[in-house]
Amino acid sequence: MAKKQDKVKELEQKIAELDSQLKRAVADYRNLESRVSQGRSELTSFVGAELVKRLLPVLDHLEQALTGISEQDKQSGPALSERSELNGWFKGVELAVKEFNQVLAQEGLDQIPADGVFDPALHEAVDTAEGDDNKILKVVRKGYTLNDKVIRPAQVIVGRKSNDHPERSLAEGGRAEGSIKEAI
Repeated sequence: MAKKQDKVKELEQKIAELDSQLKRAVADYRNLESRVSQGRSELTSFVGAELVKRLLPVLDHLEQALTGISEQDKQSGPALSERSELNGWFKGVELAVKEFNQVLAQEGLDQIPADGVFDPALHEAVDTAEGDDNKILKVVRKGYTLNDKVIRPAQVIVGRKSNDHPERSLAEGGRAEGSIKEAI
């Protein structure tokens, strides 16, 4: 009888151990599924971001084509037939750019605002000019975020207050007063 009770206890212990192993295996499997799903999502997001990055220069060129046409060329041209062709071309490109922007916006692309104070997390200063300190004076190239992550900072010209001195300090990228020959 004691032998049977020992055998029953041993089997109950084995059942509890196997049950515990099964629960751990199921939990590990669920964690693995979650990591694989997250990895796929990150990969899809990365591939989408890379595609959008490669499309941004195309958008830049199309927008540049639109700004390349003067208002006078849009309104009037050398001949009536050429004017309507030019106007049709302009309207077509304008519509394509608008639709292209809408598609990219649906994918999570937003233009970085560049009409205020310089923010090094969003903007890249390519030059400085006299103006209000740290204020963006001109946008050289638009910047974009994709799903709230910067994929291309806006290249801007930043204002700086002018000194009372016409020369710039060495720290500001200027040159030292006088030349070496003058110093000798």
